[in-house]
Amino acid sequence: MAGAEGAAGRQSELEPVVSLVDVLEEDEELENEACAVLGGSDSEKCSYSQGSVKRQALYACSTCTPEGEEPAGICLACSYECHGSHKLFELYTKRNFRCDCGNSKFKNLECKLFPDKAKVNSGNKYNDNFFGLYCICKRPYPDPEDEIPDEMIQCVVCEDWFHGRHLGAIPPESGDFQEMVCQACMKRCSFLWAYAAQLAVTKLSTEDDGLMRNIGGIGDQEVIKPENGEHQDSTLKEDVPEQGKDVQEVKAENSEPCASSSSESDLQNTMI
Repeated sequence: MAGAEGAAGRQSELEPVVSLVDVLEEDEELENEACAVLGGSDSEKCSYSQGSVKRQALYACSTCTPEGEEPAGICLACSYECHGSHKLFELYTKRNFRCDCGNSKFKNLECKLFPDKAKVNSGNKYNDNFFGLYCICKRPYPDPEDEIPDEMIQCVVCEDWFHGRHLGAIPPESGDFQEMVCQACMKRCSFLWAYAAQLAVTKLSTEDDGLMRNIGGIGDQEVIKPENGEHQDSTLKEDVPEQGKDVQEVKAENSEPCASSSSESDLQNTMI
């Protein structure tokens, strides 16, 4: 009996002690993660009556609007109530969007929560994410054919998601950055280079500056950013950056998409 008590005592000493403070901190962390994923979305009421919601969790229904049809997005509540048995793509949070559920894009479905919707929401913006495709490689996530472990990072401007290896520069290994602006958005929103010049926390030399990986098949291209905030492209180069290279980080205050035409070979990205 004494031996059994001694063994139980030793086992209890090895078990970690969890305090009430630890439990409360873990609950708070889980709440913060849920808020980041769901954006405070209501799981019971369709968000359509709120107009273009500043930020909310969105889903796309592959069953109702498959590839080849018009893209459409639905709110959290409609994903449960109207599309519970359908194949959905989770889009995480997007800004300035109004729920499409049951409008003219859904030919055989009426919204159960808010059926009196306009035919279209002209203020909504769509991209390939609404068909389950992400990044410049236009692949699904998770990708059953991709055996390379890689995390996806969202552009703060266009809100598309990108593989870390397709950013054109290597993200900090510590993940110590606030936001990322993709190559295409840096080209469209050229004013962001003013912030890059003023607020960059890591100054890259010409030799180490962002070698971009061109997924379109053109090749690897070295991009040089002069100190005045403008940028120009050099000739194609065969080398790719070594793991661990620093990435230039900048602070961007405007996160709305900007419109202009550009060629893919001119694009760059920055970590904020």
